Amino acid sequence: MSTPSFLLPAALLLALLAGCAGSVDSGKFIALRDAAVQVNRGAQASFDQLQRDARDSAVLGYPDRKVGAQGFPLVNAQGESYDLSAPLSRVTATLDALSCYSEALAKLAGGGKMEDIDRASQDLAASLRGLPAGTLDTQAANGVAVAVDALGQAMLAAQRREGLRGVMDRAQPGLDALAQMMERVDEDLKLYVLNIRLRYLGLVNRDGVRPPYHSWDRYRFDQQVAAQLAGYDRLEQALASTDKAVRDFPELHRQLRASLDQPGKPLDRLHDFIAEARRLRALYRDLPNS
Repeated sequence: MSTPSFLLPAALLLALLAGCAGSVDSGKFIALRDAAVQVNRGAQASFDQLQRDARDSAVLGYPDRKVGAQGFPLVNAQGESYDLSAPLSRVTATLDALSCYSEALAKLAGGGKMEDIDRASQDLAASLRGLPAGTLDTQAANGVAVAVDALGQAMLAAQRREGLRGVMDRAQPGLDALAQMMERVDEDLKLYVLNIRLRYLGLVNRDGVRPPYHSWDRYRFDQQVAAQLAGYDRLEQALASTDKAVRDFPELHRQLRASLDQPGKPLDRLHDFIAEARRLRALYRDLPNS
């Protein structure tokens, strides 16, 4: 295990930095990659649960009529048709792009082989193509696409630090745009989860649904209700945690970029991102069927 830089004598640390001008502290980029993967995995688990809850809610709220060819369509609080796949596809594609981008940075910072960096570049390009139309405006999309090209150029650069600078500078506008999109989508998803909760409570509190008070049947019924409501709580927390991780990513990225010029600069945003990833991991472990 290497000795942390803050424990090295100042003179020795300066000598190391002077002698390794092209080197990069790859540990922080590896930590970013690992946390991004964890955020992606935790978010996907919460999205799977959201879709299960949405299907259950559609069945609960279905009117007293024959089931049509469409089955039990999802509806919003106004009873209008709601396409849950649209916002989820945007968030899923965004998380995949951030995960692939973090992987590419880690490969470049860690001095990976040219074929490894090239593979990471291709994965990033593929994930960007997976973003739904309209997710990024033209300028932001071009910025992220140029960052993919910069990865290829960085493979040929003599200094990894310079390569990272070029890649991160080009990617920043696209990351800002993804975070802004996430804010809009998150509000939509939060309202839908609230709608599911209220529809469920509406059924629970309907006359004749709950067993008589002071009966064992009432106790068991209310336990099931409490468990379902706790599940909605975890789902809302997971969505909020995912939203925070994505929206904080641009500032984290800026901080990492600045650390290339100022190696001793604190990385509190990275620490927050890692903490959010751990929080998501704990939440999705508690989600049913995950």
